[in-house]
Amino acid sequence: MKRHKLKDAVKDIFYFMGLSDLLLSFSRHGKYPKFLVLTYHRVCPHYEKDGYLGVPEDVFEQHMKFMRNNFKVVSMTDGLNALNSVNSGEIYAAINFDDGYMDNYLHAFPVLKKYKIPATVYLATDFIGGEHIFWWDRVYEIISSRSKDAEKNIPITESINSLLRTKSQGDIKKMIQDLEGPCFPDKRLRPVEMLGWKEIREMRSCGVDFGAHTKTHSNLCMLDDARALEELQGSKKQIEDAIGEEVTGFTYPFGILDQRVKGLVQSSGFKYARSTIKGFNDKDVDRFCLNSIGGGSLLKTSFLAARISVDSLRRRRTVDI
Repeated sequence: MKRHKLKDAVKDIFYFMGLSDLLLSFSRHGKYPKFLVLTYHRVCPHYEKDGYLGVPEDVFEQHMKFMRNNFKVVSMTDGLNALNSVNSGEIYAAINFDDGYMDNYLHAFPVLKKYKIPATVYLATDFIGGEHIFWWDRVYEIISSRSKDAEKNIPITESINSLLRTKSQGDIKKMIQDLEGPCFPDKRLRPVEMLGWKEIREMRSCGVDFGAHTKTHSNLCMLDDARALEELQGSKKQIEDAIGEEVTGFTYPFGILDQRVKGLVQSSGFKYARSTIKGFNDKDVDRFCLNSIGGGSLLKTSFLAARISVDSLRRRRTVDI
């Protein structure tokens, strides 16, 4: 706990001494621009941090102010197109949301409209218009039922979920049942409301783009080709039929991919796909393995600034797939 607080203090000092601005200025030196993709899952009311994937609305608003003041915030398509422009050290940025939680509409969308910031939401289409409890949220509820210490519960949850995401659905179900124990079923879990087509169409009319995130948020590397293609093509077609335009973007569930899965994404007609590999993107980046930086776990703008500025100077990272 002391180490965690020390790291937070270092991030604050880093930001308030202007070191973040200094590093960003270095990253702008060069012939070609860079492209930052900042990712979120959930945005909650001001007074709560809902689950380990959520960031409160007031914190999200501060994040968006920082992004607007420090980068050229654009759509994914415009950001990718800008990577080929020469004689520019500009840093472009795009805002992404994964899964399709209803709170994207309730709490993130008003902020995006207020600051005229474009964004893209990647939908797990089988859950559109309904209520659902994702297994990773269930793990957090189980851990939180045993301790009220959120600072400890979140890293514990992340450790368990990192293990579970590489397991089959059957193994995940059994391991969660074992984690619950005999007493937990007495506790009622609150289902999470997901975006409906009404909200999706309204957001699209105001400049929010939509991409695919499979049908059921399954680890594609665990599926055979036929099932993986059903997840990919099915989610793409469902969104296209509903909004009446081509869906070009995809994000890998859990950020997990290999060469086979990447090839299936390409053959399904997508133009790009985003991973969870940390870092910025440059003109040589693999369009089907885009880097990104997570913003949803950061509850201070100073933490966000420190993370982004450090990653802006990293060498382009790749993954062995």
